[in-house]
Amino acid sequence: MGSSRLVPLARAHWHWLLPAAVIFALLAPTLFSDRTFSTDWGNHMWLLWVQGLNLRDLGEPSYFLQSSLGVLYPLYAFYGGTMYAALGAVSWATSPVAAVAVAYGAALAAAYLGWTWIARLAGVEGWRAQLPGCIAVTAPLAVTNLYGRGDIPEVIATSFIPLVLASGIALFRAPRVHLGAAAAYVVSVAVLTGTHTLTLAWGTVFLVICAALLLASHWDWTRERLRRGLALSGLTALGIGINAWILMPLVIYHTRLVEQEPDPIGLTEYTDPDVLFSIFRDAPDPPVITADVDAQLPVLALLWALVCGALYWRLLSAARRRLALGVLALGGALLALVLEPSLIEDLPKVLAFIQFPYRIVTYVTICVVGLVTLALAAMQREGGTSRLPVLGLAAIAAFNVGLSIQQNSEVRSWLEGRDEALASSVEPPPTWYASLQFADGSAPVVEPTLPPLEIPVRDRRDVYAASYPAGKAGTAETNIAVGDYLVDVSGGEPVGRTDDGRMVLRLPGSPDRPRTVEVKAAWGPAIEVGRWLTVLSLLVAVAGAVAWAIVGRRRRPEG
Repeated sequence: MGSSRLVPLARAHWHWLLPAAVIFALLAPTLFSDRTFSTDWGNHMWLLWVQGLNLRDLGEPSYFLQSSLGVLYPLYAFYGGTMYAALGAVSWATSPVAAVAVAYGAALAAAYLGWTWIARLAGVEGWRAQLPGCIAVTAPLAVTNLYGRGDIPEVIATSFIPLVLASGIALFRAPRVHLGAAAAYVVSVAVLTGTHTLTLAWGTVFLVICAALLLASHWDWTRERLRRGLALSGLTALGIGINAWILMPLVIYHTRLVEQEPDPIGLTEYTDPDVLFSIFRDAPDPPVITADVDAQLPVLALLWALVCGALYWRLLSAARRRLALGVLALGGALLALVLEPSLIEDLPKVLAFIQFPYRIVTYVTICVVGLVTLALAAMQREGGTSRLPVLGLAAIAAFNVGLSIQQNSEVRSWLEGRDEALASSVEPPPTWYASLQFADGSAPVVEPTLPPLEIPVRDRRDVYAASYPAGKAGTAETNIAVGDYLVDVSGGEPVGRTDDGRMVLRLPGSPDRPRTVEVKAAWGPAIEVGRWLTVLSLLVAVAGAVAWAIVGRRRRPEG
């Protein structure tokens, strides 16, 4: 009896093996090699490992990276603090490589299943609903970010955008709030806002535009569900609140950092039209950059969406036609920024930090996959006559999987092995190149009159001290890589900084005795409020999930 039920069940759900197989293929270089890929891959693995050591030694995640780069350098306060804390905990419990595998697995699953969820919500059934997700995770730039660029935070943050959309749409449409959709929404909002600062800005603006397109195209339907918007707002606040501990210093102190102006737009070779619209992933040799970038659009999927969208346009409802036109217009506007990078300079300053035009290809690709999904939804209503075009899309997806595997196999490794990236918790990997962009840029630049004061960093703590030789009063450069808004200093007075953001202290004269300087982590009440908001948000999220589960269990017998 059991086997007779199992066979039809397997036949009905076999297509769920597709995401498992595709995700496994994309994870294979992490799981079955000792490669370190691009420079950033090893650098980010080192950073999450060190945050795991902070958890072990301090009992909590730290705002500061303690290393030869500087004492109390507030990297985690301004860049991916929640992500590094979560992955650091995994690293501490298992290993840094396992933490990266977990991160990549979660990111790929979020992107693939997020798009599958959107397709199902649009009415696409069966194995067809798997195709948008497959195309999304095997798009050239999505695969590049995994290993060719190795930008672990950007991979995670951008991959959760489809899940924000899917869970948000599901919550808005459902007659009542469901625990699974609510949990997915809160988690995906938390990941988006706590992982990658640039994606926090671009992803949020992009999602707001997408939400506006959805609401405007379905306005009659929207007006009936305005109250559900309040519930979504509350869940959004909860997801953001989980990151209050790092968003508070970002909001309050970002104007005090060394990095205040966007970098010049560069690496436009990767988005020249002849490269951007190439079917094959054959980008030019990299110009003085330690990465292997393929930033082409998913051209075949785009052509399929335009042709099939036109052929089956009559089967789309008026609301979905408006939505399709809006998505096409949004994708076109973003593509214009890619093709004419000078336009980026006219964007609001927070968006102008994009640095490389090819990063915008991520959002153009989302628009392409959205158009593919709408075309599939129209074809679902057609029935048998749409089989051939759907098989064509499946062939495109399979072609993309093959190209993605080849693309990953050709990525260079910039270290001899992963142990080299993790050789020291104090010395960054040999691939490290980042400047102290999160050091202090607000204090006046002061020319030191005394020899430098070097505070030794050998482990992780909240308080460091050093002895300075006896001598006359004056100013000394230190290796304290932060301003006095996040630290307290005793034994010397902060009076300025060096050009690169290291603190300069005025030391009192001491003819006979060495002088002792002590620096410790400290912050004002506003950041302390942010820390408590994070704790409160986590407690509310857990309590809400438990309460929902209990209420749902009580309701089931009645149904």
